[in-house]
Amino acid sequence: MSNDVSLSSIPKPEQQIALLYFNKEGYSKYCKDYKEYWEWVSNRNESRYENTKNHGKNYDAKNMMHTFRLLEMATEIATQKTINVKRPNRDFLLNIKKGKFEYQELLGLANDLQLKMEKAFEQSDLQDKPDREMINKLTFDIRNKFYNIKK
Repeated sequence: MSNDVSLSSIPKPEQQIALLYFNKEGYSKYCKDYKEYWEWVSNRNESRYENTKNHGKNYDAKNMMHTFRLLEMATEIATQKTINVKRPNRDFLLNIKKGKFEYQELLGLANDLQLKMEKAFEQSDLQDKPDREMINKLTFDIRNKFYNIKK
């Protein structure tokens, strides 16, 4: 578990025959990454991992599907000021989840969607920060109404 090199003394009259360079920071990072990988392997969702292996594309298809869904929903928030939970392109999203696309193709499409989303927020008239006073009042009113109804 140690990240240090074990050294022993060399008598002064000995001639140097080698020089050892030890990148402790790099080695420590490698050890941390290695440990985290094997923790992930032991804790991963096996059925999800099997799905990744079965479609043979070497990417987490469920994660990729959610990437597209969230990018599209964010764009809709910027352009329509609404959240549409039901997705109009459900079949496309399910095909991503089934691994029907190549990774590079999806990466290109996701990058395009990200640029579209960023542009939509640049052009949006949504305020930059939430109205905390309004949110606090709304939260108070909702709780007040809820607890008064329950009595």
